Amino acid sequence: MSDQNTPLTESAGRSLVVQSQKMAAALSSYARALTFENRSRRNLYRLAGLTPRFRDKIFARLLVASFICCFVLPLGLSVVYFGLLASKVYVSEVRFVLRSSAPMLSRDRFSSETVEPKAKIVQDTAIALNYLDSPAIVQDLREHMDFEGFYARPEIDFIARLDSEATQEEVLDYWSGKYSSWVNPKSGIVELEVHAYSPEEAHELMEIVLELAEQRVNQLSAGMWDGLMTSARLDVDAASAELTALRDRYRDLQNQTGIYDVSLAADGLVTVLTGLESELASLKARRAALAESVDRSAPQFQELDRQVAAQEVQIAALKSEAAGQDGETLAGHSRKFEDLQLELDLAEQRLASAIRELEKVRLVSSLQLVYLDAFTEPTQPDTHKYPNVPLSLLLAFLASAVLWGSVSGIIILIRNKLD
Repeated sequence: MSDQNTPLTESAGRSLVVQSQKMAAALSSYARALTFENRSRRNLYRLAGLTPRFRDKIFARLLVASFICCFVLPLGLSVVYFGLLASKVYVSEVRFVLRSSAPMLSRDRFSSETVEPKAKIVQDTAIALNYLDSPAIVQDLREHMDFEGFYARPEIDFIARLDSEATQEEVLDYWSGKYSSWVNPKSGIVELEVHAYSPEEAHELMEIVLELAEQRVNQLSAGMWDGLMTSARLDVDAASAELTALRDRYRDLQNQTGIYDVSLAADGLVTVLTGLESELASLKARRAALAESVDRSAPQFQELDRQVAAQEVQIAALKSEAAGQDGETLAGHSRKFEDLQLELDLAEQRLASAIRELEKVRLVSSLQLVYLDAFTEPTQPDTHKYPNVPLSLLLAFLASAVLWGSVSGIIILIRNKLD
């Protein structure tokens, strides 16, 4: 009996050894597969049937939540807003250049030549564009139109609407998004667009903005011309005072010398001298004729001698008065009058030049110096420009996809780090 059981025992033992060897080979192959194919503990647990299912469920739910929050919800809100709620924005546009109506005065203030520097036009264009982006434009718009009525009325959607309690900085930021401008540096042509929520409001707003920009540039030019006007008036006052002082001196010299006009005095003196010399010649002729008939001691002859001597003394006195050696002669007075008259002529010329300059400045300052020459009229739009629903939804789709992809990538990266 024991002999019969012995072969059975040996056969069973050999079978167990073979099964153990097969199991060891399978485990070895399984271990190599885990080592070379995937080193993740999560995969190891899954292959071994020991997967931590609770953690995987959490990450799966996070991925679903990220899809809903980062893709479905933003895209759905975008569809609702752009398709149903977004207010239509109308755009009015215009193209213009700045032109000067009167040339600037040249550097030589008393010259008739004038120039119109291009740099002034470039500067005025820059002033107009900077004015559009300044708090002053918002303040002026509020004075000339119902700014809140244009942008803060309840009919406008809550995202695009201006807050009725917005601060000045917030209003300026809001206005910065309601206009756009471009300038061609070569031609100086400015393209301007303004946004509003109705075609009529867009057209009206554009006209007001152009008018305000034109007024602002002319106000700066008016300040410059006010300074020139003051300077020109001072020049006129100084030249007038100088001329008045010279005329007073001329009048005092006339009173001092008793001569109103040197030319008239000289003409009168010449006339008197000519008459006296004629009378003297006649007396001498009579005396020569009398000397042939009477003695020189005769009373008639002596009377003629006294008359001739008196005439000669008078003629000598007049000649001495006309051109003597002292300064009280007519020649001396003539030099004084001529010098003073020359100063009067120069002063009158300066006064006339100052008056012409003042009139020129007054004329130019009374003009509107700068015009916003719009060679295209402000448009009144027929259709809205914003929102562009297809483009807006496409951008919303791309942004949502990028956001969801980024969040999902972060979740997957964290899961892999925990494995």
